[in-house]
Amino acid sequence: MKTYPKFAILMLLSIFICSCSGETKTHTVKTPKLALTASGPLFQGSNTATATWNYDLKELFPNVKEEVEIKSARVSSIQVMPIKEADYPQLGKMVVEMKSPNTKMTRIGLLDADLDVNETNNLSIADVQEDLEETFTDEKIIFVGDIDMKDEQFYDDLRFDLVVTFDIETNM
Repeated sequence: MKTYPKFAILMLLSIFICSCSGETKTHTVKTPKLALTASGPLFQGSNTATATWNYDLKELFPNVKEEVEIKSARVSSIQVMPIKEADYPQLGKMVVEMKSPNTKMTRIGLLDADLDVNETNNLSIADVQEDLEETFTDEKIIFVGDIDMKDEQFYDDLRFDLVVTFDIETNM
């Protein structure tokens, strides 16, 4: 008989917790075309290119009535596009990472083949994506591309367009 009051209290507590969790909505957010640039001179081996995206959460999620609260965030696609009529050296694999001013670097994608300088490159997405909610909340993301260059040297800047798509879950 003594377990009935404990069971009733636990049931009421679980109903209360579930009712206070609030509703969420998943949004697909795509960056504008960002200039992913490595400043020359560049040499054989790994070379770093960066692109920065500044945004306002209220502008990205205008239908969220309260202060925007990021519940979860995942990268769903990464595209690296060559600039038409640009001169490129022979390039190899590429790794893309991201960070914000208040978070550590997180690997988000990999191109395991040679970078195609004539077509759009779709990168494989990392299975594990840690702390992207906090990164997205900072309203500034720095994307870092480590590009393997096969040529011995290249004196110009290396530039690609970068578009990253996210699936973001927010409060309603």
